[in-house]
Amino acid sequence: MMRGIPAVRINQREFLQLFQRLSMLLMAGVSQGTAIVILCEQSSNKRQKLYLAALHTEIMKGRLLSKILADQTIVPTTFKTLISLGEQTGTLPKQMATAVRELLALRQSKQQIITSLLYPAILLVLTLSITLFLLIGIFPKITPVFSTLRAELPLSTRLLIGVSGWLSEYGLWLLLAVMVVGTALYFLLQQSKRFARVVAAVVITIPVLGCVVRLGNTIHITRMLAVLLDSGVRSSDAVELVSQHIRHPLYSAALRQVSEELVLGRKMSGLFGNYKTLFSPDMVGLIQVAEQSGSLPKTCEMIAALYTQDLDVYLKKLTTLIEPLLMIFMGLTIGFIAVSIITPLYGLTNVLSQ
Repeated sequence: MMRGIPAVRINQREFLQLFQRLSMLLMAGVSQGTAIVILCEQSSNKRQKLYLAALHTEIMKGRLLSKILADQTIVPTTFKTLISLGEQTGTLPKQMATAVRELLALRQSKQQIITSLLYPAILLVLTLSITLFLLIGIFPKITPVFSTLRAELPLSTRLLIGVSGWLSEYGLWLLLAVMVVGTALYFLLQQSKRFARVVAAVVITIPVLGCVVRLGNTIHITRMLAVLLDSGVRSSDAVELVSQHIRHPLYSAALRQVSEELVLGRKMSGLFGNYKTLFSPDMVGLIQVAEQSGSLPKTCEMIAALYTQDLDVYLKKLTTLIEPLLMIFMGLTIGFIAVSIITPLYGLTNVLSQ
């Protein structure tokens, strides 16, 4: 007998996959209990089987699905809200399918950003690794040869000898310092909201990275708003729920403030317009028109689709620009080291030939 759902651990990707199939079965008219049993029999993953068995046990006790999911940290707040609305309005299969579809789309957008930046990051790491290998592993073995030269070494060679010697002596301390500082910054970001806001404010002003951050968060916000508003959630409540789902500290704080102001009867477009560094004038203008025409859910969905296309084009242009620049940087770095080694050796050959 399972002790409860929280005792069984699955990640959010597995959760969304399970509930995507569950929503299909519910849409086909299968009852919740039977659908979960079918999924449990079909699954080959032990953890998923345990999760589904525990979920089935709770359903058979008469508990509502929204109540079962309420305390699970892997379940997004928006998903919980839509499940609860579906149970109240008798549209659970539809709301579940909508929630899963949108959350999977958001995960795909995040993975698209990561994938686009992965290759440039690999090139950068490879360049730095080769450089360190040459400076620490190869260059110190050649340095004694240079001491036999009577002529003065080139500036580039002397510079590399100094850097290589310093890294050989203090490299481990440097690595330790980087690890300590990195760990400290990570904990500060996790524990200090003020520090996280400062870092987020700096990042969003960086020309290239800031644009990606703004596009990604705008897509996330408008997509969630479209789903919640279309499901009948009040605009103030919808914005509050989205603020709980957004991890970016500046956007989350702005959405909470907007939610509080919406309760007082203010317009969403005007409130978004107060945050010019976070929300573009185009988005604010479209929301303003939608408020006047009463088509806010559809407009939010359209904004999300439009910005998704913009993000895709922007990332393709960005990677197209970054890759050759990194290749040039790699070539210049390795070429500089090679020339610094070969030049004095060529001088040694001339000395020996005399």
